[in-house]
Amino acid sequence: MKLRIMPARMGLTWMGHGLRACVRQPLGFVGLWGLIVGAAVITCEILAQIGLPAIGPLLIVSLMPMVWMGFMLASRRVLTEQRVTPTVFLEPWRGQPAELKWMWAKLGGAYLLATLLVMVLADAFGPGSDTLAQAMKTAKETSDLISNPDVQSAMLWQFALTIPVSLIFWHTPALTYWAKLSLGKALFFSAIASWRNLGAFLVFGLGWLGLGVALVLVNGVLAATLNQPMLINVLLTMGAMWMASAFYASLYFSVVDCFEPDEAFGSLPTV
Repeated sequence: MKLRIMPARMGLTWMGHGLRACVRQPLGFVGLWGLIVGAAVITCEILAQIGLPAIGPLLIVSLMPMVWMGFMLASRRVLTEQRVTPTVFLEPWRGQPAELKWMWAKLGGAYLLATLLVMVLADAFGPGSDTLAQAMKTAKETSDLISNPDVQSAMLWQFALTIPVSLIFWHTPALTYWAKLSLGKALFFSAIASWRNLGAFLVFGLGWLGLGVALVLVNGVLAATLNQPMLINVLLTMGAMWMASAFYASLYFSVVDCFEPDEAFGSLPTV
């Protein structure tokens, strides 16, 4: 695989491509995100009812690489004027050899282990689970919980440790599926591509963070000017779902721009 070095401003370009993809098929992308959230809630509830409450979150985390791949396939469909449907989550499995299907299991397991490691390290270096449990118990409002220094410290540690894991795994689903690389090679090239384009990914992350802050500020302004809490909650929920969908739609563009076209990767459409 030959890497490409992109300027930092490409982070905003990737963000713009994701937003435009969602504008072209908003119901398709928001529907995908709603399907994922709904399936996750139902799965966790069912497993909790049968006495396995810890399995649900672990299963969902292990399936996240498949979710990323599904959204990348959805963005590719938009570029080729095809309709976005939930079948994008099944496409990596259809007609694929057993080796590739087993690779998805290994990739999900690797991502789960990395996530568990982040949680352990965050608990070791941060305030600790007991302190957080006490903070959640004593908080009367959500604002009290968010303003708690221990909660803020825990969130900061979690965020700081999650970033390198995310960048290592960022390109891995696409490299596994499209370039047919082994898990080890996919992780290696993903980490190198993320490191060599770190400036673009930092701008990319800051752009989405800024959009999230703007959404919260708009919600605050609406709450202060309108006496319609139910309407405001609906608008905030829809805005958050659309932003999350656009973020996942932008993954495709951040991946394909980091590699030179070749026989495996070069047939993918770009903007």
